[in-house]
Amino acid sequence: MTDSDLYNFDTNGYLVVEDALNSAEITAINEALDREWTTRRDTFYTRSDNTWQSVRAMEVETAFDDLVIHPSVFELLKGIMSDDIAFSELSVILKAPGADSHARWHKDVDYQGAPMSQSLLLISCIYYLSDVMADSACFAVVPGSHRFNRSLPAVDHVNDMPAHIPLTGKAGAAILFHCNLWHAAYPSRSDQARRSVHIYYCRPWM
Repeated sequence: MTDSDLYNFDTNGYLVVEDALNSAEITAINEALDREWTTRRDTFYTRSDNTWQSVRAMEVETAFDDLVIHPSVFELLKGIMSDDIAFSELSVILKAPGADSHARWHKDVDYQGAPMSQSLLLISCIYYLSDVMADSACFAVVPGSHRFNRSLPAVDHVNDMPAHIPLTGKAGAAILFHCNLWHAAYPSRSDQARRSVHIYYCRPWM
């Protein structure tokens, strides 16, 4: 991890890693996800219309195991959290074309009132398994909001949040973000499904 990476994460609350997964890894993980959806659909629950999530993909499919300590992101994780890091959860999300937002603006953990320099207890990592453009249920963030000591403003639509940016990416991209960062998922306006893996890391004592 470079000093620039650490500075960018500290400043913006997230890092984007292009090509974190190679084509063979993307294929293997997508095939594992297809098997989960085909043979163990009862392990998925509905997040919103046309959006499904499972936290049980690792029970059968070993293709997900290596993602937890994948070298493309794990060295970055250790650079941010040092060795004081533990795996918490892995989930997969499938969004059909035209799906509404399954996650409006929120924080994964709310540390309002706590010193921001002491609040990095959790980090999330998203792997895109499909190309994700602004119209295909893109992940969005408000850069620097992990340092905000205020409540999120109410907005009628995900796209109405001031100062937010969509984080588009090709299949294989990874996004690391601070648990206090304001983030959401755009609704889908494309004919392409969105597929992603979400991994959560915390401190070992949590």
